[in-house]
Amino acid sequence: MKPILSSKKLRSVSYDIRGPVQEKAYHMEEEGHRIMKLNIGNPAPFNLLAPDEILQDVVHNLSQAQGYIESKGLYSARKAVMQECQRQGIMDVQVNDIYLGNGVSELIVMAMQALLNVGDEILLPAPDYPLWTAATVLGGGTPVHYVCDELAGWQPDLADIRSKITPNTRGIVVINPNNPTGAVYSREVLEEITALAEEHDLIVFSDEIYDKILYEDAVHVPMASLSDDVLTLTFNGLSKAYRLAGFRSGWMYLSGPN
Repeated sequence: MKPILSSKKLRSVSYDIRGPVQEKAYHMEEEGHRIMKLNIGNPAPFNLLAPDEILQDVVHNLSQAQGYIESKGLYSARKAVMQECQRQGIMDVQVNDIYLGNGVSELIVMAMQALLNVGDEILLPAPDYPLWTAATVLGGGTPVHYVCDELAGWQPDLADIRSKITPNTRGIVVINPNNPTGAVYSREVLEEITALAEEHDLIVFSDEIYDKILYEDAVHVPMASLSDDVLTLTFNGLSKAYRLAGFRSGWMYLSGPN
């Protein structure tokens, strides 16, 4: 019998901080070592717990959560996301532009599978969050990494981005605040990226899961607030700012022409 192998697509997919590094940590724990895991943004082990109000609401509504809901997600939750968009000055997002998912990770993978054709190129920040590269590959696309310069505070190198745009470039990923560097991008840099996206008809995939975790007077600028002419998919959720990683509650909203 021939050995059953995994898909060839997985050859370009790796996630070392949740693979070999995590396995080594488990092995050390079995030997009696106490390991502090800093490989993923998991608030609970550090006693960063969810607000009591959210837990109380979950308990109160549990009996009403036994059936299917519409495929885009619970209407009242999507309406709350819409209202948050409006608070941020993003006025063109309607309830039907919002999708709820099993965490942001699921929505990233689904978006890439829905929007990429084989050979499409996606511009990704380097250093990157490995899920974005993996989702691009699994969606049939080709990851192309652009430089985020440590000497410039890990801000994206705009000249490098421009040099890597080709006729096959389908979109650009922006992670702001950035994971793993922690950089918060300036308005000027984000406006330049938006202008490049508009010039070359690129989709912007904006990962903003850390938007409320800011230090030293940093200001987060939502990508969707910068243009009505660029298709922008914004990803956010409850895992980080609201310390609800185990609830797997994420959302994606579309803005601009769609």
